[in-house]
Amino acid sequence: MNSVDSQRIVDDLSFCVIDLETTGGNHSKDKIIEIGMVKIQAREVVNKKSFLINPEIAIPEFIQNLTNISQKDVEECPTIDKVIHEIIEFISDDIIVAHNTSFDVPFLNSVLKRLKKPPLKNNVICTNVMTKHLIPEILNSNLTYMSRLFNIEHSMAHRAYDDALATAKLLIIYLNIFIDKGIKKVNQLYYPRNKFELDRLHFDHNFTNKDILEFFQSQKRSMLMTIKGERGLILAVLPLQVPEDELEIISSVLNSTNWNLITVRLMKPVLDGLFHFNNHFKKYPEEIRDMLMNYLSSRYHSDNKDKVALEKIDFLLTHHLVTDQVIAYSFLHLNTNTKQLFKIPAQKKKLYQYLNNQINRFESNQKGQKKQLIHHEIKPLIENFLTLNKGQNKYLYLDRKSVKESKEQVLKTIESFSKEDNNDFNFPSKSI
Repeated sequence: MNSVDSQRIVDDLSFCVIDLETTGGNHSKDKIIEIGMVKIQAREVVNKKSFLINPEIAIPEFIQNLTNISQKDVEECPTIDKVIHEIIEFISDDIIVAHNTSFDVPFLNSVLKRLKKPPLKNNVICTNVMTKHLIPEILNSNLTYMSRLFNIEHSMAHRAYDDALATAKLLIIYLNIFIDKGIKKVNQLYYPRNKFELDRLHFDHNFTNKDILEFFQSQKRSMLMTIKGERGLILAVLPLQVPEDELEIISSVLNSTNWNLITVRLMKPVLDGLFHFNNHFKKYPEEIRDMLMNYLSSRYHSDNKDKVALEKIDFLLTHHLVTDQVIAYSFLHLNTNTKQLFKIPAQKKKLYQYLNNQINRFESNQKGQKKQLIHHEIKPLIENFLTLNKGQNKYLYLDRKSVKESKEQVLKTIESFSKEDNNDFNFPSKSI
């Protein structure tokens, strides 16, 4: 399906973005104090409406502080029964969108029920749920954070109109992405699983080797290329640090495999790409395995006598693709199939607890023996890579002793390291 067809699918739809501010989360006793609504057609905002509403009950102090809506602000406002007809008329039969539909839609329906009116039967899309499909490894998807990641102006969080408008802008960004990635049917908006992730692209049999090489010619961000053959058999995994400079090896791998599907994924850090390479190493055809090892060994060759030794690493932290997230690897028990993600500073204490748990496991269950699931052929490759990247603020090394003895200092170090991320990928604002 071409981009024109994908655009037609999206632009034929009409959306109404809503957001509620309420006195609390209890449908039976709490009341709406503000509603914001934004109508979208053909990926443009075409109408807006908002109401402050007199709830006829006291607004809890913490809600007043959260929303900056005081009791006095709503005293002279209409009650919900006076404006509900206008609200329902504005929503019409549009697809209802909210950043947390599991709250907004049931709450509004509970109001309709109380007023003896039929519930909304519109189709519903949640941009919060959509975010988790499009950015699978994101740890925090609240509207304020998403506005920051996508450079959306959102000056008054927890005000219904401003939240609805920010959600509308986020939805429009997502709709453009669906078009760019070739949406084929409306249903994919509701269930965008495994098709529209912002950090990856899929090339099937409709693409040629030339098409793929042309894609890589302008790519500067590090990526992972996974090549699959019949029945999903992995033929090769190739970490690419600067793809536009590595066209020769990409071409060699493409020409040496009878591939059915190629997935290209943004990869930060490159170390994670080397771990993926390790995970499937024995599955590659021997010719491909030798080709990849020769290339990577040459690319990450180091004559530095002061090499990083994996046996001496306890913990390694590195910046994740998503801003404010870090990856923690425990080399006490390293499983390259899994990684631990933490959002800093919100989860720095959780990260510290993870480090402590790993130490306790190492000392009790493992009896002080490190377990690192890395093929012996790849170990020197990873050591050389880490040696070449020493002192570049990309990787933070922590040892068991400092973790156990200096909690506050370790926490400060972790937070400081997180702030050093230069966000060079500009993800997800700049996706793939």
